[in-house]
Amino acid sequence: MDKRPSLVVSFPAAVIIYSAFAIGLFFSYIPKFSNMQLLLPAQTVIAAAGAFVLCRRWVLSFFASLAGGMVFGFGTFACSFLCYHPLAGLVYALVPWTFVPAVFFYHWAKLDEKNTAILSGLLSLLPILFILCAYRFTSINYFYPIPLGTSLSFKALLGVIDPIRVKPDIFAPGFYHICAAGLLMGLAVVVRTKRIWTIIFFVIMIFAAFYKPMLNVPPVMWASIPVLFCSLIIASGLETIILAGEADGKWVIASAGLLLLLSVCNIFIAQQTGRFPVSAGLYGIGVVAVMFVFFIAEANLAWHPLRMFILYSAVFLDILISTKHSIDMIF
Repeated sequence: MDKRPSLVVSFPAAVIIYSAFAIGLFFSYIPKFSNMQLLLPAQTVIAAAGAFVLCRRWVLSFFASLAGGMVFGFGTFACSFLCYHPLAGLVYALVPWTFVPAVFFYHWAKLDEKNTAILSGLLSLLPILFILCAYRFTSINYFYPIPLGTSLSFKALLGVIDPIRVKPDIFAPGFYHICAAGLLMGLAVVVRTKRIWTIIFFVIMIFAAFYKPMLNVPPVMWASIPVLFCSLIIASGLETIILAGEADGKWVIASAGLLLLLSVCNIFIAQQTGRFPVSAGLYGIGVVAVMFVFFIAEANLAWHPLRMFILYSAVFLDILISTKHSIDMIF
């Protein structure tokens, strides 16, 4: 946990896992796909791999980074693109890669701290330029992979609470279930490290996602940047839970409390169906996993391999069940 594995090793391993996951998800539907629809699994892998690369900049854990990539590449927001044209998700899949220069240029540029910050800020605008150029190109060719007026709606935000019950075509920004604990912990880290410009950038992109179309870009596309940020925050938060010490107990308890609250909300939301909601059960598994980590931390024991096994087993089980449910709803 104290040494970051090289991207030369971790990246190919992540791509293999993402590819195997994508093949498993789409395998039963591939015989029905047209030639162009065969691009769908590839787009999910490209998106997940790009988010994984960005996670490795700040997150030591391979498994936390792997989960962060899956949130971005296979989450409910990513699956919404599968409901439209086979090329609808291509721009989304490439967005993480446009952040790579801003995130990693410091490896190549030997500049002082001030100039590094300025150049990093300028390069962070590259994803916006990429989205504008991509949709300018498609509009010139009278090609609209997503309806131009598609924007985020407040109804879609229910996907944050119940990721597998929302309609798959409304671009609900869900982050799975147990990952909500990582999101809370990660947000705490962002606030404590005073990432002011990151927060401002996040808020601006959220506002644009609810606003009207600008320069032929469907508003919902701007939400891809906040979803990416949340994926990175979740990876950081999951690692923070694993590394939590006795002094961090209140934050771990708060994470478990959030999962419990979301589980109760799902039960009330699903009362009319007369069935116990799957989401409530997955949140419950998350509560148990996080509380196990809490008790280990409170006992002032490291036991990081056991913590990782307990938490990541729950996280990846959640990802498998939720993503399979979303894919089955779409196809």
